[in-house]
Amino acid sequence: MSTTPPPAADGLPVLGQTLDLIRDQLGLHDAAVAEYGDVVRIRTLGVGEYCLVAHPDHVRYALVEEPDAFAKTDDFGVAFGQSIGSTEGEQWRRQRDALEEFFYPGRIRSYVDDVVRITERRVDRWRDGDRVALRDQMDRVALENFFGAVFGRELDPDGDETLQRAADDLNLWFEPTSFALPNWVPTPAHRRFHEAVETLRAEAEALLAERKRGEAGDDLLSTLVELREDGEADLSDREIVDQVTGLTFAGYETTALVLSYALYLLGTHEGVRERFHAELDDVLGGDPPTLSDVGALTTTEGVVHETLRRYPPVFMLPRVTTRPVDLGDYRLPEGMRTHVSIWRLHRDGRFWDAPDDWRPARWRDESPADRGCSFVPFGAGPRACLARRFATLEAVIALAVVGQRFRVEPLRDLELEPVMTLQPAHDLPARLRARE
Repeated sequence: MSTTPPPAADGLPVLGQTLDLIRDQLGLHDAAVAEYGDVVRIRTLGVGEYCLVAHPDHVRYALVEEPDAFAKTDDFGVAFGQSIGSTEGEQWRRQRDALEEFFYPGRIRSYVDDVVRITERRVDRWRDGDRVALRDQMDRVALENFFGAVFGRELDPDGDETLQRAADDLNLWFEPTSFALPNWVPTPAHRRFHEAVETLRAEAEALLAERKRGEAGDDLLSTLVELREDGEADLSDREIVDQVTGLTFAGYETTALVLSYALYLLGTHEGVRERFHAELDDVLGGDPPTLSDVGALTTTEGVVHETLRRYPPVFMLPRVTTRPVDLGDYRLPEGMRTHVSIWRLHRDGRFWDAPDDWRPARWRDESPADRGCSFVPFGAGPRACLARRFATLEAVIALAVVGQRFRVEPLRDLELEPVMTLQPAHDLPARLRARE
């Protein structure tokens, strides 16, 4: 048993690394791990002191072997109430069991046709030579897919701006300036966040009332109501509504980011792009992709996996210790915030060949499972994302639909702006070129 605390990164008196966190969170974490090692303490005004963890063995211990010793922090609960992303113990298990009824493989298979239809509807609006914002376009694709699956609601491609804005504003709870301050500080970002939550809650409550009147569908809300009425799920109305707001944050945006980054990267890597388009032509022959095609779309799947590695939408997993624990050579006390750095894990040259290169071909002979906890874009262990297969399949299918008809020419270099998810600092402007 160790008694040695992890090393603490140098910082300013009182402020610690607060200013560095606000200016360049990723750079702060890169520098701290490079100087102090895989377990290092960071001090900030907002969240206080936290321990950054950046080694697969330590991540396996925290997420897979001893998950009960590393509970979710209260940030997500304060933001999203009693959703599965914040609950613990028996309440979490009840919610997980209910949600697993929705994310079972058979339902995922039926989802493919909807993804094709919604993505084609968006692509039908594009023309050769158009200048578009990739981020905005992929937000629309992902949000329309998400609302159909979770709310059972068809979004208007030309409308529903209020819901689109509300979904986008959920990230503001974790905006760097606000996150570096106590969450009771009424920043403009926090005010917009609370307005967004109320908008989505109102939508969810109205649709929940419809489901309770018997207007059932094949969506998540209907599934949860049906399970409760059949006595198979003990969920309150508040829990059901909170699942919707929490999943909106965790679900749609991560897919939108993967699609945005993947299209940008295909536009800047000519050799990969040519192999990607050749595969689509060979496998699909101009037909819409189906579930049976997915197994043959190995380059496309590699593009998705490699994009998740290079630019993981969820780049950090916050936890808090529930008891004293040993992590490698160090002792963490009870109540210590512990942040798993997915960003660092995915870029560590000890575990990845040429980690700074975007190489989809590295996944030809390797699956995500082969990488263990050096590749955790969806977390790991019992609390890994329930929708990970759902999200990966959606990304592969949507990329295939776009790639059959267009290639993308980025008009600006990528810059990153991490919030709670890994955002681009701008909307990724690009020129569309129709494929002949």
